[in-house]
Amino acid sequence: MTIYFFNIIEGDEYISDLEGIDCSDLAAVQKAAIAGASGLIAEAMKKGEQDYRGRFEVADERGATVLSLAFACPITIKIIPPLAKES
Repeated sequence: MTIYFFNIIEGDEYISDLEGIDCSDLAAVQKAAIAGASGLIAEAMKKGEQDYRGRFEVADERGATVLSLAFACPITIKIIPPLAKES
C-alpha cells in the first residue's frame, strides 16, 4: 500500500494533509477523495454555507500530484409556504 496525502484548497487557503491515508491503488484514492469531499460539503451545509467550493490535490509519498478533485456545493434555500388544505 502507498500513503497518499489529501491536501485541501479552499479559496486562498491551502491545508496540508500531514498524516495521509493508505490506499491500494488510484481507484481507492479517487473513492477516498469523493468520500472526503462529501463530508466537507455536508459540514459546510450544516454551517449554513451556501456556496462552498474546494479542491483536493492528492499527492503520493514522493510529492507527485496523482489526483485533483474539485468539488462544490452551490445551494439555494427558498422558504415556500405550505399549500392550503382543501376541505
